[in-house]
Amino acid sequence: MRLLGDADVRAAIDCDTALEIARRTLRDQAAGRALLSAPSAMILDASPIGGPKAKFKAAAVGHLGASGIRLLAHPSPTEKAHNYCAVFDHETMMLCGLVSERWLSRVRTAAFGAVSIEPLVNPGSLVVALFGAGGIAKEMVPLIARTLKVQELRVTSRRAESSAAFVAELAAAAGFPMRAEPDGARAVKDADLVITLTESPSPLVFPGTVKPGAVVCSMGSYNEVDYGVLREAQRLVVDDAEFAAEMGDGGAWISQGHLSREAFARRVDALACEVIAGKKPARLAASDRVVALIQGMAIGDVAFAAYALKHAEATGRGRTVELP
Repeated sequence: MRLLGDADVRAAIDCDTALEIARRTLRDQAAGRALLSAPSAMILDASPIGGPKAKFKAAAVGHLGASGIRLLAHPSPTEKAHNYCAVFDHETMMLCGLVSERWLSRVRTAAFGAVSIEPLVNPGSLVVALFGAGGIAKEMVPLIARTLKVQELRVTSRRAESSAAFVAELAAAAGFPMRAEPDGARAVKDADLVITLTESPSPLVFPGTVKPGAVVCSMGSYNEVDYGVLREAQRLVVDDAEFAAEMGDGGAWISQGHLSREAFARRVDALACEVIAGKKPARLAASDRVVALIQGMAIGDVAFAAYALKHAEATGRGRTVELP
């Protein structure tokens, strides 16, 4: 079995590779060749007996011939610890590796977001508003530079100094103009694409602020987009309908009483994989407002981990251990 740390994963996956893995995995999903476990997640809460709270997610990815189980501790591990993905090879049926998810989970979230957004937006130059200045947002900037024609990127976050530091760090290499915008409403005004990548428990994007034809892509875990924005939208696209009804804005809208789970499921117009594969349209008209809930799926983590393991085997990276 091969053990990969953060540096090994980074050595295997650059921006273009990340985008290609995400595209191929979504096409696999659309063809029924990338599968999520049922249920998609299992939680073990051992806190009553002094243990941790852990989450397990499993998935299979056809084009890489691998299945895997994400091993996630809650709260998140310390700087000296990692979440991991255990990968099983379909050909040998063996556990072939254990891969650190510290950087992997950030880059796969950004990559799946970038390729999911790409077919949703209208053609041409785009004004983009980005809420969030954390690790995933930093991975998103070079990825959208490759997938979109960005006219301007406006960055806003809870602390103005974070937005300013984010722009100072990334602007030179971005390839398009970037600026910090302390006011969220001004960031959204006339934007063609709004991306939310925060841990905000209350809405950041509100009805009456999103222009016709724009895309709002919510990628956070809580409630970043007011339900009124969905009411104004013509299309709703999600990556995983079941998870979207539990976490993030979909889960929030349901818990707030705006929708039942059944009504939410009926409101979904397409899965991101169906749009990528050309099975369903992203929009019916250029003026359609599109809301996308792209929160990431275990198939993404397994795909990135499996690819990193194949690269490590070919290049001799990582550490191998013999299993009895």
